[in-house]
Amino acid sequence: MLAVILAPFYLLLNYYLYKRGLHWLTVYVSMFHSRKPRILYTVLYWGTATSLLTAFLLPQSQLQRIFKVVSNYWIGMFFCAVSLTAAADMIGWILNRRRQKRKRGISFWAGVFILAAVLCFTVYGSVHARHVDTTSYQVTVDKACPGRDQLKIVLIADLHLGYNSGLSQVRRVVEKTNEGKPDLVCIAGDIFDNEYRAVKNPDQIEKELAKIKSTYGTYACWGNHDLNEKILGGFTFGTKKHSSDDRQMRAFLTRSKIKVLDDKTVLVGQSFYLAGRKDPSKAKKMGVERKNPGVLLADCDLSKLVIVMDHEPKELKELSEEGADLDLSGHTHDGQIFPGNVLTSLMWENSCGYKKIGAMSSVVTSGAGVWGPPMRVGTKSEICEITVRFTGK
Repeated sequence: MLAVILAPFYLLLNYYLYKRGLHWLTVYVSMFHSRKPRILYTVLYWGTATSLLTAFLLPQSQLQRIFKVVSNYWIGMFFCAVSLTAAADMIGWILNRRRQKRKRGISFWAGVFILAAVLCFTVYGSVHARHVDTTSYQVTVDKACPGRDQLKIVLIADLHLGYNSGLSQVRRVVEKTNEGKPDLVCIAGDIFDNEYRAVKNPDQIEKELAKIKSTYGTYACWGNHDLNEKILGGFTFGTKKHSSDDRQMRAFLTRSKIKVLDDKTVLVGQSFYLAGRKDPSKAKKMGVERKNPGVLLADCDLSKLVIVMDHEPKELKELSEEGADLDLSGHTHDGQIFPGNVLTSLMWENSCGYKKIGAMSSVVTSGAGVWGPPMRVGTKSEICEITVRFTGK
């Protein structure tokens, strides 16, 4: 498991950050010359750093929820702090030949800057993540759609309902969605954040999602987090024996008036096809196979528009070759926090936004929610409005 592999590095980096923080406080803050404040700092630091494990081990309770929220914030703050501290130490090493007095002054202000930067990063990232933008795309398809010259689609993904996202975020998403007066709404997976029990006020969220208005209704496919697994620091712990397809999640979507397409293709309004794919990660954990693009779209009349929802933007070339006109995905979060968006652009053929793959258009949204740290820096929470124009006869 990736979390197990990364654990020693996480502890080493925490030890480094703890020692650097303690040294700075001892040198520049007089009260830390005493033993008790240093002990308090040690307890608070390691209590927060290990809150991920504490939340993982605690039984379901309000105390566990508090530790979950604290640990999620800590992940973002930790990576910001350790990156800036390492950069400051590198600069300090380069300037090592300078006079000791000047070096001491630089060290003090470097520490102040890091503290201020982490605070700004946390506040800005948390507030910014809750703001939902609308990103618009225009797609042209050389096909006809009876009675229509265009089709307006709203793409939503990665709500991650649970400890980080809940009723208030859903309200923003529904409001933005209805503002666009869509013909079709597609939710491309990761509606939940693994633990259904973490969703607060599920009945109110169901009622809110049911308020989505469109001509043809709301459809969804599953994502890799839409199954019951334990989470540690954003990483899931599941196997074929311990992961489960949570019936509560299915019932939730039914009550929310959302139709799930799980490796299934439907003809909507006798006008266009909509397919929803199984998520490859979830399918593997559940011990099932997902249909390949050829099988999934085998019964489609390719003279009609063919839309595919696939949580992860995979097999884009294969879908294009099998006649899909539009592929809708999420999963990447556009990296969520800079420079994550740089890394995701190297990992995916289309990591975020619009890209033409053969004759098919691929649209990947950065998502309406967050995974792990409840923050966004250098990316945005969004829904996508996609206007499909028909030029065929």
